Amino acid sequence: MEGPITDNAREAMLLAALRHVDARSLKESLLAVSDPRYPISKPIANALAALRKHRDPGAVIGKAQYRAALPYAAAVYAERCLAAVIESLGEHADDPTREQLLEAIDAAGVDHDDATVTVMLASVSGDDMAASDLCFSILDSDGRFGLPDWQAFERVTTEPAGPRAPASTGATQEQREARRAKKQREAEERRKKAEAAARAAEQVRLARKKERAAGSVRPVVPTGATANAPIAPTMGRRRALLTPLEEAEFDRDDPWAAGIVLAWVPFDSPDPDHPGVDGKVRPCVVLAGSQTHLLVRPGYSAGGVKSRDWKSHPVRYWRQSGFDEPTWIDVDAVRVSRPEEGPTGYLQPDDWNALW
Repeated sequence: MEGPITDNAREAMLLAALRHVDARSLKESLLAVSDPRYPISKPIANALAALRKHRDPGAVIGKAQYRAALPYAAAVYAERCLAAVIESLGEHADDPTREQLLEAIDAAGVDHDDATVTVMLASVSGDDMAASDLCFSILDSDGRFGLPDWQAFERVTTEPAGPRAPASTGATQEQREARRAKKQREAEERRKKAEAAARAAEQVRLARKKERAAGSVRPVVPTGATANAPIAPTMGRRRALLTPLEEAEFDRDDPWAAGIVLAWVPFDSPDPDHPGVDGKVRPCVVLAGSQTHLLVRPGYSAGGVKSRDWKSHPVRYWRQSGFDEPTWIDVDAVRVSRPEEGPTGYLQPDDWNALW
């Protein structure tokens, strides 16, 4: 594409990418961002609700009334793929070169199909990230992503006669810089988490290697179990989706998987109201486990930031799962020490499946 990349072109690229997504996957993404308690404007929430009712949302997403909702569905659909690319880029995640990004895309392609990678690139190209233009350029020039006709999805505009005032560019330069700085901070936090996970995984691999050599490998046995311990509902429950680093350390078939346990969880950022306190005990959903640690997603009560985050999952059957109050499950996984006490309950299959 010659000349500057317009917002219209970025929107058209995203629309063309989403047309390659199968109906079931697209519906799941729409469902994940359609809860009315999420901080989404009413017009967009209405558009998401209308799209969910279609048997094949991909056939109608090109209509003008739905276009504003597309970035939300695309972000959820490609979230794991984007995380894998950022992890692969490491310290280059903020502003990669074309070669670095293509190498990271190839690495992500091991676990994600071409359609997911395509939506991920289109989603980033419509954002304010430093790599937005680069992602757009790759989609525009690399034939393997199958978007040679993306320009057919551009909106048709008509120029009025005579001079006209310059069109508004939307966000100011200061706002764009603030968003870019926020993205860079988030990328740095993800990089640090990935490095910590990699170090932990290496330690676990070495420990397992020593155990195998000594012939002392023991299966994970739940502790704190009693005769009246709750039983995990497994019928219709999907297996947890883990990253390669997480799989190296944790067993997704751990007996506590989908269980609700109490674990100490660090704060994402310092609490100004409680200086010196860097975490608290929270109810958590177990994703997978090892002999000494668990991979969990923390739960948060109503009124907090996480309960207003559109990426958090509101637990529908919170009483049946063992929570004491309405709870929202965070989208990010945390590595915690395995507690002595076993699960107080288990997440119901419908809520569990909504996490993936």
